[in-house]
Amino acid sequence: MAHPRRWTAVLCALVGATAVIAGCSSPASAPEPSITPPPPQPVVANDLTDEEISAIVSEQCGPVFAARGGDPVAEVRALDQFRADAVVFLASSAQCDDIPTVLDGESGDPAVPFVSPVQVLDPPCPGDTLVSFWAHYDDDLIFGNPELDRALQAGDCVRTFFFTYSDAGEGESTYASEREAGIRAAYDVMRGSSGPWTDRTIQLASGAVLTMSRPVDDDRITLFFLRLPDGGLAGATFEYTGEQTLTKLNSGELLSLRTLDTGRSVSRATLEKTVRELIEGYDAATVLTHQPTPSDSGTPDHPDHRAVGEIVSAAVAQDLADRVRYALGYPSDAQPVNVGDAELARKLAAFSAYASHDPVLKCSDPTSCLRRVHFGDWLQRQYLTPAVPTP
Repeated sequence: MAHPRRWTAVLCALVGATAVIAGCSSPASAPEPSITPPPPQPVVANDLTDEEISAIVSEQCGPVFAARGGDPVAEVRALDQFRADAVVFLASSAQCDDIPTVLDGESGDPAVPFVSPVQVLDPPCPGDTLVSFWAHYDDDLIFGNPELDRALQAGDCVRTFFFTYSDAGEGESTYASEREAGIRAAYDVMRGSSGPWTDRTIQLASGAVLTMSRPVDDDRITLFFLRLPDGGLAGATFEYTGEQTLTKLNSGELLSLRTLDTGRSVSRATLEKTVRELIEGYDAATVLTHQPTPSDSGTPDHPDHRAVGEIVSAAVAQDLADRVRYALGYPSDAQPVNVGDAELARKLAAFSAYASHDPVLKCSDPTSCLRRVHFGDWLQRQYLTPAVPTP
């Protein structure tokens, strides 16, 4: 018979050194290997290359980033894709002073692409946004109201774009600038405040350069002025402004028009891209503009009205057309009165605030404006037709 200690040694060897058995000696613990942490990796939140970032922070917009201090490369590298794309556009279009607004902003919805600087230069609207496009200063107040006023009263945002300087052939003039001031006064009435406005130049992704006008104390309203030549009533053209009209642009007789304030050339394609960019950039719930087709009444509309309607209709194509409603212009006076009581009072108040700046109208209060030939009829009416008929 083997010695007991010998059996114990054999058993300990069989079960391994980790077994806890009486008589077996505890093995020494194996040292744990040391783990070296990997070096920190730079934050990569967008697809900009190092070369692109370097060009932005050092060459295109160097002074802006230098004034901020810190590590500009790391700051741009950490931007989400939306804000990175916005910075690229602003840098490439020499709008560097707007870049801090993007850098200091909050990350947005990753599913929303960058399509326009208005997405970062106008605060997000807490409600819906109504975007409208008009030929002249007052078309919105006559043919698009009270719809515009209803949107503001509901807390929604209104973004209004004017194609022409509404100059009646005078070009850049006191008449045109006064009419523009009248539009701001009308929107002051609708928003219930007369605080100051700020104007700035903005270049859109479409290439269009606009004046962007906003009340200092009210984010609900933004006006855009392109200031193309007024085409004139009933097809008349004006020699002083080069006989340029939107109708000629749409027909192909002219390949471009020049803005009256800066002389920039604007093509039909640029106008369509601008319309689409503003609709998409603001994610408009509703779009208002002029009717692009003749009325069944046979009464002719202003040629500029129809031309603007045609441009907007082409821009929205099929995918955005369900947001559009066309406003009946001059031919609306043949329709029954459908604006009255409180809404008519508010419409007249806004219009008369505008009219006090328009020497042609010669009315400055609701009563006298309602008595104006044609205008009184139009102001008591608003007829909007969906671009896509409701089934």
